[in-house]
Amino acid sequence: MHLFDKLRTLSDRSYLILAIFWTIFTIYLSLISAREASKFDIWDIVGIDKLGHFAFYTIFSFLWCMGLARRQTDKKNILFFSVSFGVFMEICQLYLFNGRSFELFDILANIMGSFVGVILFKIFIN
Repeated sequence: MHLFDKLRTLSDRSYLILAIFWTIFTIYLSLISAREASKFDIWDIVGIDKLGHFAFYTIFSFLWCMGLARRQTDKKNILFFSVSFGVFMEICQLYLFNGRSFELFDILANIMGSFVGVILFKIFIN
């Protein structure tokens, strides 16, 4: 059985639980102090954090689409939620004084990842 076939057999509830955990994990990584974040050596590569933002929000929106697939939730609402969540996390970094910084390119990577996650969902269900 191929990976995609296995992924299709997971229930909406399983995806919803994964989406909730992924959201919590994203909040944690977005709001940890700069000192804690610097412990992840991978971020030392210039620009790799933008790829991380892109990947996290691709997975974020994909999981929420899968988790809410049978509820006929409009994917535009999930996309709006994902983009708004990404912007909110960046604004939190600006005002929480945790040594993190607000970056427009992080928001752009979040937005692009959100769109790709919804597109992947549409491809995946067909």
